[in-house]
Amino acid sequence: MSDLHRLWWAEFGDTYEVVARLVAIVAVATCLWLYNGWVLGLIWALCYVAALGVTYSALRPADPSQPLAWVIGIGSFITSVLIFISLPLYLVTSNDMVLAFCGTFGLIGLGLVTLFRNDTPAIIQPFDIAMGWITLCIVAVTYVPGQASLAAQGSMILLCLVVGGYFTHTLISSRTARVELRQAALRQQDVEKREAVGRISGGFAHDFNNILTALQGSLELYQVAHDGPERDALVNDARIAGARATGLVSQLLAFARRAPLEARAHEAGIVIHELASLARRRLPESVQINTRVVTEAVDVFADPNGLQSALLNLLMNAKDAVDGRGAITVAVDLVCGPAIGAGTAPVDDPVGGHLMFSVADDGPGIPPAVLARATEPFFTTKPAGKGSGLGLSMALGFAEQSGGTLHIKTSDSGTIAALHLPIAHGIAESHGPRTKH
Repeated sequence: MSDLHRLWWAEFGDTYEVVARLVAIVAVATCLWLYNGWVLGLIWALCYVAALGVTYSALRPADPSQPLAWVIGIGSFITSVLIFISLPLYLVTSNDMVLAFCGTFGLIGLGLVTLFRNDTPAIIQPFDIAMGWITLCIVAVTYVPGQASLAAQGSMILLCLVVGGYFTHTLISSRTARVELRQAALRQQDVEKREAVGRISGGFAHDFNNILTALQGSLELYQVAHDGPERDALVNDARIAGARATGLVSQLLAFARRAPLEARAHEAGIVIHELASLARRRLPESVQINTRVVTEAVDVFADPNGLQSALLNLLMNAKDAVDGRGAITVAVDLVCGPAIGAGTAPVDDPVGGHLMFSVADDGPGIPPAVLARATEPFFTTKPAGKGSGLGLSMALGFAEQSGGTLHIKTSDSGTIAALHLPIAHGIAESHGPRTKH
């Protein structure tokens, strides 16, 4: 942000303050006119509003680096301040106590705004200090009586000097503190960015290492396995591991908005059968794998690699939930109507339905405090080095980019994590959720 833009933000960043300022200007001009028919207040209000409009445009130039932009921007700002302060100073010097009282409060208000205005560039600080001292000098000349004793005059002048010194010190110290606070915030942002990069790198390395372990294990077993179905299964496992790696990279690129998901139609039932087949080979025999698919062939409209990676993340969470002993059900259901809380596009099709891919376990469930943060990036309840904290957040990101959403339901009897995704166009009309086991 350039200094001109920072000054614009200090002057116009708070919309309510700007509106209140304009209302106060109009109200003061109107009251002066009603009080003694004084049209000078109305002229002052029009001049200030016009100067404010010029300042609004001049402080946000197309190219702040141009020297002329500085001259126009700073000049218009100083002009608007001078126009504003001219009326309170004039009122303070008047013989009417009511007008002098109003002028004094106008100067107090200007002083408060100057002290507590949002962060302004350093070039404005000498001007603000000079305006404060000029105002005090005018007030001193106006109110210090010439007939008073030297002691009285000295006391009043000393009071003005004390106020001016305090104003100067407060202005410098408060703005220095705001500058230091802004710099500290920028440093904190840099630290958080580095931590985020570290977490992403660590999570990516963890997930990719798991994929490489599966791929390397399949290739090593292939060397000692006999020809036939056993070798074919190992080759298929290696192919699936490669697809998982491709899907992980694709999701990370999509997460970084560097590559769009390549959504296409593919059969939902096949996705579930492939996931169940992989689960039976990878999970312990003590974990029972059940499947449920729709009765008719229905195509899901989503990126194949992204869908497989998202479902594998849900499956790994379910495996951890049952802790090596229990039952996991992977399923796809045809659901009428759109999903609640869908992403960028409605999970809907011409016949008014969508597909729900779910992974359910009979584990102990998720505590409410953990469930509230379950899809938060990098949040994990696993020990260090055991989880990246990206599984559910990437699954949610995939669903939302696909026009769907992720819902998680949990209780003491288990957890269901469901991806709601669009049906590919052109399927036969559905009549509600029909499933088979």
